[in-house]
Amino acid sequence: MTIEEVQARLSAAQARLGREGRFALTLSLNGREECYITHWFRPDPHAFEDCRAVGSGTVSECLAALDRYVAVNAPASGADSRARNEAPVLMAAE
Repeated sequence: MTIEEVQARLSAAQARLGREGRFALTLSLNGREECYITHWFRPDPHAFEDCRAVGSGTVSECLAALDRYVAVNAPASGADSRARNEAPVLMAAE
């Protein structure tokens, strides 16, 4: 899977959450296939940003965890969402 495909999956997940917050994907570059995904969001407009762990493991395991996270946290159809113009995806390597 290319980095562009991973970015597309993260962007699609963010869209399904109503553009609420942003996802961060961190990859380990120490020779092992490890990564983790976190979801950064503001519980209300004046709160400090909060972070939830979405998944960790291989890239495939992280993306499967992302799908489960969105399925549980996506707003119901037609529900109002507090869409914000935040950075949609952050990617880092350690």
